[in-house]
Amino acid sequence: MSGERRKRRVEGNGERMPTQLDVVRQVMLLAAQYGSWMTLEELSRKTKFAETSISAQLRHLRKEKHGAFQVEKRRREWQEALRRNTREKVWEYQVRG
Repeated sequence: MSGERRKRRVEGNGERMPTQLDVVRQVMLLAAQYGSWMTLEELSRKTKFAETSISAQLRHLRKEKHGAFQVEKRRREWQEALRRNTREKVWEYQVRG
């Protein structure tokens, strides 16, 4: 079964199952209603999707065919300070419609 067909598979009630893009969009727009920013790690815990997949979905949300959402990104420096022995940056995201 092709990836596109898999996305369009319907549940028993006849409704289309949400894609990763649908889920990431919903979670991010809900978070934005409360002024929240989310890291890829937090999104991964909420959605059970891999961080790399979530990152790709955030890029897709910027595209016109997926809504041309404004996806903002900033460093979460306080969380970086909690990670010892690493110089890894922690980024957080917010999506606006």
